Amino acid sequence: MKVRRFVAADMRGAMQLVREAHGPDAVILSNRRIDEGVEIVAASNYDEAFVQRAIEAQRMAVEPVPVKAALVPSPVSAPARPAHAPFEPVRPAFAGPVARDPAPAATPRDGTPAPAPVPGPVPAPPVPASDGELARMRDELAQMRQMIEREMARLTDERLRGSPVRAQAMHLMEDYGFDAGITRDVVLQIPPDTPEHRARGLMLGLISKRLPICPVDPLHEAGVIALVGPTGAGKTTTIAKLAALYASQHQARDVALVTTDTTRIGGREQLHGYGRQLGIAVHEADSEAGLFHLLQRLEDYRLVLIDTAGLSHRDHALASQLHWLRAARQVRTLLVLPASTHFADLDEVVRRFQGARPQGAVLTKLDETGRLGSALSVVSDHQLPLTWVTDGQRIPDDLRRANAAHLVLRLEDLRRDADKPSVPEYQHATA
Repeated sequence: MKVRRFVAADMRGAMQLVREAHGPDAVILSNRRIDEGVEIVAASNYDEAFVQRAIEAQRMAVEPVPVKAALVPSPVSAPARPAHAPFEPVRPAFAGPVARDPAPAATPRDGTPAPAPVPGPVPAPPVPASDGELARMRDELAQMRQMIEREMARLTDERLRGSPVRAQAMHLMEDYGFDAGITRDVVLQIPPDTPEHRARGLMLGLISKRLPICPVDPLHEAGVIALVGPTGAGKTTTIAKLAALYASQHQARDVALVTTDTTRIGGREQLHGYGRQLGIAVHEADSEAGLFHLLQRLEDYRLVLIDTAGLSHRDHALASQLHWLRAARQVRTLLVLPASTHFADLDEVVRRFQGARPQGAVLTKLDETGRLGSALSVVSDHQLPLTWVTDGQRIPDDLRRANAAHLVLRLEDLRRDADKPSVPEYQHATA
């Protein structure tokens, strides 16, 4: 086993030196901050049993002998017990205990008083670390954890790419836009000896099993449903599709539309236009109390759809809007996620809208992406049940119930469509 000490200006540089010297199998024995920066003690060919034996031997070598055991002589065997019990004199009844003076302190036989014990040094109380030092330590630990996680992920990827079948599955999932985490989890479940002609089908089946799908169509339960989501997610168009679908199955007078987007210029006009086309009443609510009283007036409607304002997930007004929906307890909330958005941005959207307690998600704009895997990764990571998907502007034709098998089968079609070169507009004009 080889143990070396590495010093660098920061944790990242020290870890780089460890990797260069010992490779990916190095074991970090200790780390601390010094004047020169950061010190790491690392070992290669680490033998834990050898280290434990060495530590135990060192501890036994320096362990002090107890003073009490050294001063007390070895016990002498007690005399044999007499055959008869010894005589005990009878004490008079009036005899009481005799008060005795406290025993004098023991003195040596030569009469000189014993020296008073000298108190040992009192250890100084530990100095608490400052807030800045604690914050620095937390940052270093977080950086070390991230570096270790990245290194472990890299080693896992290298191991997976050692199998041609797994390497092909990883390449496909990366092309489909899936996050690295779900890609690793799925590929690890594919046996390395799987025949190539079966690998893709097995991969798609594993992906479909990870997708949460709402088992019941929310339209069958009716009630009050609010759609929330970022600006441009397609909430208003989706509400029009849902209203048209429900009106075709029942009657237009069974549906009411509500908009809370009353301050943005042009915010309410689009929903009013859809309402006129469908023959469905549209109402407005501009406050929490207004929404509460409006929902009381609309209790006779079988389905009430609420179109919320299209706010950025970083907008401070979002908290107020989410508070409205939480206060109206009878409202079920669905989060609208545009499939054309990148994984990291969609992940942030879901976290920002958790205050609305969404019971499901609507995946929109499937026709505008070739990397559907990003959106599927997000709903899988957050286990947000999918209710509907939309892939166009036609009302209500481009609205479908979410189906896991259908979604994974569309991965390849959407990728190919995105890779096709676009046809210039002038060619359409001359055709």
